[in-house]
Amino acid sequence: MENTNVPTIDIWNKEMTLEGPNLRLEPLGLNHLEDLTHHALMPAYFIEDFGGCANAQDVEREIRHSLQARAEGTENGFALVLKSNGEAIGYSHYLHLNRKMKGLDIGRTRVGLKFQKTFVNTEAKLLMMEYAFETLGCQRIGLKADSLNFNSQRAIRRIGGKFEGELRNHRLLPDGRKRDYHSYSIIDTEWSNIKKTLLGYLEKYDVSTRPL
Repeated sequence: MENTNVPTIDIWNKEMTLEGPNLRLEPLGLNHLEDLTHHALMPAYFIEDFGGCANAQDVEREIRHSLQARAEGTENGFALVLKSNGEAIGYSHYLHLNRKMKGLDIGRTRVGLKFQKTFVNTEAKLLMMEYAFETLGCQRIGLKADSLNFNSQRAIRRIGGKFEGELRNHRLLPDGRKRDYHSYSIIDTEWSNIKKTLLGYLEKYDVSTRPL
């Protein structure tokens, strides 16, 4: 007799590892706290303007929030781990999982300052979008950036995000600032060309100059 009580694995928020040539994206957890405390702390201007982590307690709070959201089926968080030394140098998340409409956002991404404008964000986004489009069958991936965070906006456009509009007064920050978001998206019919572009970007990075 068939066992009907076997739990179904939800591939949208299950714990999984995505492997690239230089990065391993593994389930974000408290085992990454020490590394991320070293890499994910941001200068005061970043925290005040865009939200961030000022101390180890902030990093732990972020991780615990991620774990709770995964358990609730609403998010899936990844630690960005260098394969060369096993060090976690950032994190990123699948957000707003919409299984019915085949869509999600990629966000709550933090990459250590030392590793910004390197191969890290490109490779991480490639791995996450590849799984989302090719395994989950997503038809849309959303990405958002603070209206004042010009670096993030440029990074999203660089990986192929199309500007959709501005979400005004979308969030009230602890310091009282009303945060506006710029909304971008990538859709399934664009993925093939964007994937080729991202693979091309990765080929241009000189391994000898990467900060490891």
